Amino acid sequence: MTTLTLVVLWALPSAILSLLLGFVVGRAFGNRERRITLQALVKMLESAETLSNEVDSHNSDLASVGRSVSNISPSAETTQIQKTLLMKISDVIKSNQKLEDDLVCARYTLEHQAQELDRTRREARMDGLSGVANRKDFDATLKYWLSQAKRRSKEFALLLIDVDHFKWINDTHGHAAGDRVVAGVGKFFRERLRDTDYVARYGGDEFVVLISDVDMVTAARIAEQIRLQGERTNFQCGPYDAHLAVTFSLGLATSRADDSATDLIERADRALYQAKQGGRNQLKWHTESDSATVVNTIQALNDSSAGAMVPMTR
Repeated sequence: MTTLTLVVLWALPSAILSLLLGFVVGRAFGNRERRITLQALVKMLESAETLSNEVDSHNSDLASVGRSVSNISPSAETTQIQKTLLMKISDVIKSNQKLEDDLVCARYTLEHQAQELDRTRREARMDGLSGVANRKDFDATLKYWLSQAKRRSKEFALLLIDVDHFKWINDTHGHAAGDRVVAGVGKFFRERLRDTDYVARYGGDEFVVLISDVDMVTAARIAEQIRLQGERTNFQCGPYDAHLAVTFSLGLATSRADDSATDLIERADRALYQAKQGGRNQLKWHTESDSATVVNTIQALNDSSAGAMVPMTR
């Protein structure tokens, strides 16, 4: 009976806490609160699963004890004791089965709440039109990348990308066409970047890409491959399979040990401005060294890719 008492004393508060968590989930606000609540839900799911397994095991043990008691040859003095024991064992097993049913319901509710909370958290970090991360998520991610880069003493690259003549697309074909192009560009980036890289919609027709563990030369090669593939891709702009050819202007900067988020973005933005001023559909970069090497790398890439789709390589 001591084991049963411990199980019940632990299980009932757990079931009650499951219901309370459901109420908390409905009122959780903000990314931090949602993350904390989701972690609590996952722990509760693990606890509920463990408890359910222990209750099931306890029922098996009790059933075994019941069979042993039934097989005892009672004397006149122990007959009533045997009947009482069997009755109590049966009652405990029924109670445990009810508790296990309650745990199944609680686990089901917790799983669905966790899934819903996770979906809400993803939606809060995603741009609904392009299908990539939104500006708020980018701001937080860039700070994290800068922090990690300082700890590991490794560079990464920030690439600002602007869809050329986007205002003309909206004015000529309508804002719905512009929205379709933005959605297509988001898909274009998602399909071409590694899982370790990152893309977000920076605003309007502007996107930002973070490329992990690269120097300026490698980053420039990747950025130029993106530009070349972009100008060879037609993006859907309307019904009946209507498509538009678009080009990208790109501004590139690599991280420094003493960078703030503002510093890095400003360098990439100045490079993007130069690309636009220089005629668009081109890559410009901000660097104090290896400029000639970058130029030669991009020139070689353009020479080798003339008339062909360029594969994304490191």
